[in-house]
Order: sequence, then C-alpha cells, then structure tokens
Amino acid sequence: MDTTVLKCPGCNSPLPYNAEKKLWKCEYCGSEFNREQILELTKQKSDTDTDIKKPEYKEELETPDPEQPELNLYRCQNCGAEMVADQNTSSTFCVYCGSTGILKSRLEGKFRPKYIIPFSKTKEDAIAAYNGLRKGRFLAPKEFGEKENIEKITGVYIPFWLYDGFSQGLVEGERHDKTSWRSGDYIYTKTDVYYELRAGSEAFEKVPADGSEKFDDDLMDSIEPFKLEELEPFNYSYLSGFLSEKYDVGAEKDQERASLRMNNSLKESLYSTIKGSLVSPTERINCSIEKVEYALLPVWMLNTFVNGKAHTFAMNGQTGKIIGDIPVDPKKSILYLLFLTALGFGIGALIDYIFF
Repeated sequence: MDTTVLKCPGCNSPLPYNAEKKLWKCEYCGSEFNREQILELTKQKSDTDTDIKKPEYKEELETPDPEQPELNLYRCQNCGAEMVADQNTSSTFCVYCGSTGILKSRLEGKFRPKYIIPFSKTKEDAIAAYNGLRKGRFLAPKEFGEKENIEKITGVYIPFWLYDGFSQGLVEGERHDKTSWRSGDYIYTKTDVYYELRAGSEAFEKVPADGSEKFDDDLMDSIEPFKLEELEPFNYSYLSGFLSEKYDVGAEKDQERASLRMNNSLKESLYSTIKGSLVSPTERINCSIEKVEYALLPVWMLNTFVNGKAHTFAMNGQTGKIIGDIPVDPKKSILYLLFLTALGFGIGALIDYIFF
C-alpha cells in the first residue's frame, strides 16, 4: 500500500509544515507556500458533511489487542522504502529519508476530520519547555537529561471529539450558619438553618475529549485549553512533518466524558452562588448532547523509559502548556543522603575541634 508525500513543486523534495512561520517551507530549495497555495496544490477541499448530530452517530469500532497490534506495510513515495504503521496511524515517518508518509485512506469517510489546529510551537520550543521542566531536578534519572533522548520529542496530531451540549439542573440542601459567644462561664452557640436552592442551565460549544486509547485521558485533559477559535478546515497538508492518529474511541463512547465535564461545570457555577457549604446536598443535573465534530489537535510528546516504566511528557502544540512527572532516582537520592550525612558529621567535627 502506498502513502502520500507532500512535495515541493519547485524541487520535488518533501514539503513540511513550518510551525514558526505558519506556512509550508521546503528545507532544500527554501521555497515557501501559504495555505491558499497549498490548497491549490493539493486540490483538497474541506468536507462540510462530517458533522455528526444526535442521535445519528452509531460506531462499531474493533477493539485492538494491545498484545498483538496489527501492523501494515506502506511504500514511501519519496524514496520507495517500506514503512510500518499500526492500525490507527494516519501519518508516519520514513526511517530512511525522513519524509512524512500520509495515509490518506485513513483520513477518508467517517475518519476524515472536519477541523485541525496547526502546530504553533516548534520542536525547539518543546525542547526548551522540557528542559525548563527538569531544571533543578538533579535527582532525576540520567535518562531525562540525555540529549539523544530529548531529541526524540515528536509532534503528534491527536484525534479529539468536540461536543456541543446543554446542561440543566439544580442543587439544594440546608446551609448551617453557626455563631458562638461566651458569657461568664458558658459558651453559647446559635445555629441558623437556611434552605438553599439553585437551579440553572448552561450551553457549551466544542467541549473536547480525546478519541484515542493510546493517549492517557487525564494527560490530554491537563494540557488544555486549546484555542478552539483557531480551528482550521481540515487539509492533510498540515500533517506533513508530523505524526498523526485516527480515532479508535467512537463519539458515542466518549460522550460520557464530555457530558460529565459539562455537568461539573454547571455544578460549580451553581455552588459558587452559595455562601458556605450545604449539609447533605441533593444534585439533579442532566446533559443533552446536540452535536459532535471530529478534529485533530497538536501535541508534542516524549516518552522516557526508566527501569521498563514509561514517563510521558506532553506539551500543547498550540499554547505551549507542558505536563509531565520527573521521578527521583533511588540511587541518586541515597548518595545525596549519604553526602548530607557525611557533610553534617564533618561540620560537627570541625566545630568540635575549633571550640572544644
């Protein structure tokens, strides 16, 4: 099976998207192309019929076996070498020439995104943010500071569902205000009991939920928000220079996460109008999903393996927000503790020698 490689019309070299300049720049002849020129070049038009409106969407996706991932072979259109991709990859890199192989067959039909947010942050931005995150962490395992490991940071377009919905409901309960005072030998307490009721509704647009089993939901939530006003109509040319995935979690399955986020937002709004806390409150909040759309959003990612365990770092490829946990190396922490102990004994001995 073949891939598509976006090529420079001037020299026929691979033409990656340049996040810094927000255009396509050939790394060989230096030619630059804006969005309108690329649209003309690729003869691509955005699909205006990819909206999925409730209750029309029904998806039956095969659940892949994580122990035996399905791998497919593709032919690089730049150098002719074979490229390997799993069942959810929609763009990958050729290990021989480095060009991006775009698997257009995995970007068609129900897998064609309606929107994409192009990368705004470069690989250099991501490396700088990562180095800033680990700055001062001298007890971190050595793998986190190795240049060859840091250079593996990769830009990935991750599949997201964007939900429009409407939450409505109420919270109610008793609020107790206690006042205490002292008179003579006695302390008096007065409790004023109030009945509180708050009801309301809230409309939401484009609430995101990632549609890939491969990427941790909490991690993806943590790098939000994305500036969704910068959504562009999808064009596969934006994938040039980056990896991308197609969804393997359907919109109907992800709806529960989106609904929960909407309901929690309304709940916070209702509680924010109550002074103090409620005793055994009752909550009745419901969500209705009106529309869902499919989009690819940009994330810089780095996996660092220490003792067989993966530590994942993710940076929002649009805003630069970075999330990741840097562990402590047990051997370094023991050596550091021994050093502090020895230093303490040394200082104590010096003081004892000088003064006594």
